[in-house]
Amino acid sequence: MNYFKLSIILGVVLSVYYYLDTYVLPTLYIFDTEVLHGIVKESIAVAPPENTTALFYEINSRLRDVYGDNITPYNTEDWMFNNAGNAMGSMFIHHASISEYLIFFGTAIGTEGHTGVHMANDYFYILKGEQWVHDLGDPDPIIYKPGDLHVLKRGSVQQYSMPTTCFALELAQGWIPAMLPFGFADTVFSTLDFGTFAKTVYFTAKRMTESMLRGKF
Repeated sequence: MNYFKLSIILGVVLSVYYYLDTYVLPTLYIFDTEVLHGIVKESIAVAPPENTTALFYEINSRLRDVYGDNITPYNTEDWMFNNAGNAMGSMFIHHASISEYLIFFGTAIGTEGHTGVHMANDYFYILKGEQWVHDLGDPDPIIYKPGDLHVLKRGSVQQYSMPTTCFALELAQGWIPAMLPFGFADTVFSTLDFGTFAKTVYFTAKRMTESMLRGKF
């Protein structure tokens, strides 16, 4: 294949990607970041301060009131561990589709790691505890507390820490399948926790399939 044909193919591929990314992808989003922020703040205000499980149920109930069957009913059996970017925590998947995911993520004992570089915007609503963030070149941490929102723009990278107990509601909007290698790499090449790997694949595929059957991509 000569360079002219290769350049034509590359040009077509990039043009299609630009069209899908700019004009199609945003139309697939159903979650409003301001609505989610309101749900988080209202839930924190009414849930018993020391009962994190009650807070999880409160948030999930309010999410289902707004987004219906796009949100999986909360239960304590569907949590799974997650290792990514050298950080370890656990997560519950409320929603997963090609363009969005919405999860609880956090840790009971603290963790620290790399955010990863993603083809999606990430919105991290703190529910309990604190998240500390290190921006390159800034010698002081940015500290997010309950009710705060930490936004990681697509393509950006940070170091983050949850020094002690910390949980958050996390929304990602963008090309979600492109995020999966980051989410699986630590398990495949480091922890070798293939039970967790299988559970994560199962629930991710299940949620995405359910979304597609509802016409949500």
